[in-house]
Amino acid sequence: MNRSKYPFEYELSPESLEKGTQWLTMRLKNEGNDKLHNLDIKMHSIDSSHISFRNPSDYIYRLTPDEEKYLNFQVDTHATTSIYASIRYFKSGGQFHWDSPWIRQQVVGEVAELESILVSNPYGTIGRELEVEATVKGLGNSDGLDLHFWADTPSGKYEELAEIKTKKLSSGEEASYTTNITPKEEGYYTVYATLYNNYRRISRDSDTLRVEK
Repeated sequence: MNRSKYPFEYELSPESLEKGTQWLTMRLKNEGNDKLHNLDIKMHSIDSSHISFRNPSDYIYRLTPDEEKYLNFQVDTHATTSIYASIRYFKSGGQFHWDSPWIRQQVVGEVAELESILVSNPYGTIGRELEVEATVKGLGNSDGLDLHFWADTPSGKYEELAEIKTKKLSSGEEASYTTNITPKEEGYYTVYATLYNNYRRISRDSDTLRVEK
């Protein structure tokens, strides 16, 4: 899929990867009007236990308007997660920094993944209960997986919320599961949902909650 965030047009291929050691190609095009120099490109994984880059960096000396380059990155892939690119470059006027949005990189072979997690209200008050919902999507046939909800509290303490056994899911089928959280501290909570297949973590997602008195 072609993506664009000025001054770059970019594309990652392939859009899905097999498990193992693979190659990921980035097409990078200068869609602006200025010559760009000394581009330091770096790839990042949101979860390095799912996708990790063996050599995450590359370099382009010059990229003129409408010129495009292809960059190849070797990756170790285990499960689906999001990745993004950052670029530091020079043009007339000085040095600039650019980040791509998060790009969900599909890794085939898992039976399911977390589609989303959502706290019912991103703003809460101490002592008031909120609902947390996670949606699981089947990618193959599974006999039921373990879904754990937990929270990282403002004081840094781990708080377990729920452990749920999911139903059997076929490919493309979705199911939502809920639990509750009652904040006891003021500040920011990060609420996680983690999906396990026979004790092996296959997917994780999170949402943020701000709590006031």
